[in-house]
Amino acid sequence: MKKIYTSIDIGSDTIRILVSEYFDGKQRTLAVSSVRSKGVKNGFITDENALLERIKLALDDINSRINITIKKAVLTIPPLDAEYSLVHGNVPIVNDEKMVTQKDVVRVQNASLNDILPNMELVSITPIDFTIYENGSEIETLKDPTNKICDRLGVRAMLALVPKTHVISYVKVVEAVGIEVVDLALSTVCDYEEVKTDEMDQECGALINIGRDTTVVSVFNKGIITNSEVLKIGSRVIDEDISYIYYTNKKTARKIKENFGIANPRYASKNETYETRDINSKLVSINQYELAEVINKRLSQILNVAKNELKVLTNKQIRYIMVLGGITDMPGINFVLEDMFGKTAKTYSINTLGIRKARFITVSGAIKHFIKKIKLRGKEYSMFSSDDVDNLIHSKARIGRSDSVFGRFFSYFFDN
Repeated sequence: MKKIYTSIDIGSDTIRILVSEYFDGKQRTLAVSSVRSKGVKNGFITDENALLERIKLALDDINSRINITIKKAVLTIPPLDAEYSLVHGNVPIVNDEKMVTQKDVVRVQNASLNDILPNMELVSITPIDFTIYENGSEIETLKDPTNKICDRLGVRAMLALVPKTHVISYVKVVEAVGIEVVDLALSTVCDYEEVKTDEMDQECGALINIGRDTTVVSVFNKGIITNSEVLKIGSRVIDEDISYIYYTNKKTARKIKENFGIANPRYASKNETYETRDINSKLVSINQYELAEVINKRLSQILNVAKNELKVLTNKQIRYIMVLGGITDMPGINFVLEDMFGKTAKTYSINTLGIRKARFITVSGAIKHFIKKIKLRGKEYSMFSSDDVDNLIHSKARIGRSDSVFGRFFSYFFDN
């Protein structure tokens, strides 16, 4: 049976909702919605009512596309003040066959959850590896222990913790519009899930996601997140410079950047111009080369701040840097990255039909991350009922811990 999944990503600039079907090992986009966000600044919810209205708008848009009401979703959480903790767990294998089952995989991960501070919320747990024991001796360390014969099972895992107040504020606003949050996902882990390669899974590297208000810098070691930081600088500063230099409002400045901007002046035309009106309705002619110089200066500043932060986050040698965010759709961006990082850095081109823009990387990765978790737990799950799926298939739109917030979702998949 085809499984249908929904993910929601609430950013300071944009709210994105994705509905995908998963069948025969492949993910296909059914519908996507992207609306400007309000009531969020630097990742923090500042106006709940304004945000509620924008989420409702995004939901109405996507519900009309698929002709079904979305009721459940995975919700991404930004890594604001996130902490990462390496933990261990160990449990006996109690069945008569002494064979590791998927329930044992769940139990041993549960056993690793100790001493989480009451002000922190568990957003994700990522197994690094499992160890099987026989008569007190270590037999083998492996990624998937299912069906192995042993008397004890151990695990190493990485916990991602975010302050409880941050998580509650995001869950509360989504549930207020009638959506059941079935799982949480750290946004930067979702990014990695989308962009990862076999080579990246064997190296230490970094993701730099340039948003409108903030830039998230994250370090991954062999596919496991080890550290991150949210920097209070984003692509908004480019809009502000354009607005100031050409005497336009911020909305017009953003339009100029997105429709005419080049990231590196070496690849801009000195003859191409863009005409617009300033705040006094005076006609202004903008030279592409000069505009590229403005963009390049600020973009280089953002990347340099991220580069310096990487030195703080890890002392390991960085083998790759993946730069993400809507601004990476801008022509010439890879030349800026080469100037800043050399051949180490590059952008990612999402190639899923229906979501070929960089701004959809996080919501797509959230669904892939959720599917990966379901598989590990041996679950069969869809966020839509069989009747909903049947209606969707026949719809033309298809073409086009007790006090823990996370505990509700975590326990659902780990204990049922």
